[in-house]
Amino acid sequence: MKPSVPNLEIIRDEAAFLALEPHWERLHEASAVHTPFRTWDWSRLWWKHYRDRCQLRIGVLRDATGIPQAIAPFVLGREESSARHHLRYLSLLGGLGEVVSEGLDFFVPAGQEAALIPAFAPLLKQTRSEWDLVDLPMLQEDSPSIPHLRKLIGTTGRTGERSVPQEDFILALPSTWDELLGSLSGNRRSDYRSKWKKLVSRHAGRGLIVSSEQPLAEAFDELVRLHRMRFTEEESSFLSPTALAFHRDLSALWLPAGKLMITMLEADGRPASVRYGLIFGGRYWDYQSGYDSQYGALSLGNLNVGWTAQCAMERGLTEYDHLAGDLPYKRVWSTRSRRLLHLESFNSRSPRSLVFRLARKAKRLVARRQELKAATQLITPA
Repeated sequence: MKPSVPNLEIIRDEAAFLALEPHWERLHEASAVHTPFRTWDWSRLWWKHYRDRCQLRIGVLRDATGIPQAIAPFVLGREESSARHHLRYLSLLGGLGEVVSEGLDFFVPAGQEAALIPAFAPLLKQTRSEWDLVDLPMLQEDSPSIPHLRKLIGTTGRTGERSVPQEDFILALPSTWDELLGSLSGNRRSDYRSKWKKLVSRHAGRGLIVSSEQPLAEAFDELVRLHRMRFTEEESSFLSPTALAFHRDLSALWLPAGKLMITMLEADGRPASVRYGLIFGGRYWDYQSGYDSQYGALSLGNLNVGWTAQCAMERGLTEYDHLAGDLPYKRVWSTRSRRLLHLESFNSRSPRSLVFRLARKAKRLVARRQELKAATQLITPA
């Protein structure tokens, strides 16, 4: 006798979404992928700040008693600041907009991906007239959902990877700071100690950790001020009004609960470097940072990675996740890495999708011809 197929519900209104809270957390805990970006708090706040720009199309598979067995957290929206702004996306909640969310996925109990993910196919078909492409960003490459998600979104169009996978570097934290510092090369270890000594002796420097008793608003303002010294709003989505409002709400909720950590280095009596990260699953997730460029010779960003690692170890955390981005300092402070995939599937019935793909193909052909022409000119004798 074949197992019964769960009933599929498509949630379109906020009240029904909010009613999913206990099942959301339960299915997150039961799934193979655990990240702070899939928690109920993060998801609810994301929806709070994006509900005027997106629409809910959350798929829920319920058993005969009405209990959710799996959730596909889809939303409809657009990439407003990209060249694709005219395309309608069916994306994962948290996957659109300026608030970057990593390690997204369906909420499916581990081991049941093959059985449950295909059951969401009717959702894609029933909403097909509403979107031009399915967008699945920031998927962990080792997620057991990946092959089943590829097959699912391939049922309605051409499937592929939007971009080259991003690298996520992770540092295994030992039990002591001396052990961690000792794992660095001799030159890097000596350089770190020397610059820390200069910070303390020449600039009255010290390391701080912002607690719930300290003024959070002031610490967050310092993070923004120092981050602006490195990036403009066009360069960093973190500086957008929506992202800042989201993270102010999140920090007010999670800092007192011990789910967020803000570390700081002072120099000459004022904040000179700030790191803002999440605490989840025994791991520190390094989300954002900023430092005063006038102290560039001290490599304050690097010093604060070490200070933050010390604070994380004191809290009993076992890993330091740098999140996406291949930067030199992340390679130094890491023991392993994993890739993040961005899958997409263009709707084969959408005129917008067809026009976009044809225009993209033509653009790539022109670029390729220009490259070949330039290469030919280089090897052709005068």
